[in-house]
Amino acid sequence: MNDMQGEVIIVTGGTRGQGEAEVRLLVEAGAKVVFGGRDEADGQRIAGELGGDARFLRQDVGVEADWVAIVTHAEETFGKVTGLVNNAGVTITGLVTDLDAETVMEGIRINQLGQLLGMKHVVPALRRNGGGTIVNIGSEAGVRAAPYAIAYSGTKAAIGGMTRTAAIELAGDGIRVNLVTPGPIDTPMIENAAGAGAAKKMGAIVPLGRVGQPLDVAHAVVFLLSKEAGFITGAELAVDGGRTAAPASAFN
Repeated sequence: MNDMQGEVIIVTGGTRGQGEAEVRLLVEAGAKVVFGGRDEADGQRIAGELGGDARFLRQDVGVEADWVAIVTHAEETFGKVTGLVNNAGVTITGLVTDLDAETVMEGIRINQLGQLLGMKHVVPALRRNGGGTIVNIGSEAGVRAAPYAIAYSGTKAAIGGMTRTAAIELAGDGIRVNLVTPGPIDTPMIENAAGAGAAKKMGAIVPLGRVGQPLDVAHAVVFLLSKEAGFITGAELAVDGGRTAAPASAFN
C-alpha cells in the first residue's frame, strides 16, 4: 500500500460508496482525513469508527461557505492540507427531450461547480505547504456515450476539461491534478439510478466480467495522491474493467 504518513486529505462525499472507501483506505495508509457529506449521522459514525485520524464536517459542495469551513477545519485540526479528493456527485438521468432545467442545473451545481469550488478553495492551502495533489472523480460517462444520461455526461466531461486545465495552471506551484474515471461501481448510486440489481446486470457488459467495487476506485485515488505518482499530472486513469477501451460492438 502507498505510504500516506504525514498527509492531510480533504475528501468530499465521504459518507458512502466510493467516498467512504477512499476515506477508510487513506486512514489505513496513514493519512489524516477531513471528509464532507450531507448525511451527518453516517459521517459522524464513520469518523467515530476511525478515531482521531478522521473528522467529519457537513458539507454541500456547491456552497462556497462550506468549502471555507472545511479547509479551515482541516488546517485548525491537523495543521495543514496536502491533498483533495473531489468525489461528491449526483446522477442525472433522462433523455434530452425529457429533462427540466432545474434538475440539470442542480446536477451542474454539485458535479461541476462543486469540483471547481473545491480546487479554488483548497489550492491556496496547498500553496501554503509548497505543493500538493488533487484527484477529481469523473466517470466513463464523460468519455464515451451514456444513453439516458446526457446531462450527467456533460458534467463529467466538464470535469475532464477542468482537470487538464488546472494541471497546467498549477504545475508551477508543485500541485498535481489528475482524474479518475470509474466505470460501473457497486454502490448505492447505481441502484438509485438504474434500479435494484443494476450492478449485477452491468457486470455482463464489462470486459473483465464484473462491476467494480468501491475499493477498486479508492486504491487508484490513493496511488495518485501518493509520492509514487509524483511525475503524473493532467492524466486520466480509467477504473472501469476495460469499458472505455472496448469497441462499441462489445456493448450490443
